[in-house]
Amino acid sequence: MQNSIRNSTISTTIEISENVEVGKLIGRGGRNIKPIERGTGTYIYINTKVNPRQIEIKINKDYKFKDENISLWEWINKAICQIDNLLEDIEVRNRKKDIEKEKKNSRISDNGNHQHAIPRNHKKRRMPYTTKARQPQNKENMRRNVPHYNRSN
Repeated sequence: MQNSIRNSTISTTIEISENVEVGKLIGRGGRNIKPIERGTGTYIYINTKVNPRQIEIKINKDYKFKDENISLWEWINKAICQIDNLLEDIEVRNRKKDIEKEKKNSRISDNGNHQHAIPRNHKKRRMPYTTKARQPQNKENMRRNVPHYNRSN
């Protein structure tokens, strides 16, 4: 985490782990980030151009409901706590999905050992309503299949 004060702009950055998807962090239409911005009087920018990805939190100067008794760093710390909770929730959901995938792909043998198996139909995907008689109609097939008529009549 890096803090900076430049020209009366207070900001801080947080690094995002690689297993967190930025889209889930932001939410559809900003549904996860915007309430944090409104509630804490901050502006949150997610920078994906740097490695590791970072969240930059700045004080929103236009925020109307600022309490003069609370320092600006407390607003930023409040935003950091809420973002940390959001990141933790996302990581927990990702772990649950991974566990569910493992359960689907594992089975227990007679002696109690776990065996990981891939789905049985993974190689042969059946396409409905297709047969070998149906072939794509390209120019070569059309020439072969069209009867030759003698036009010398």
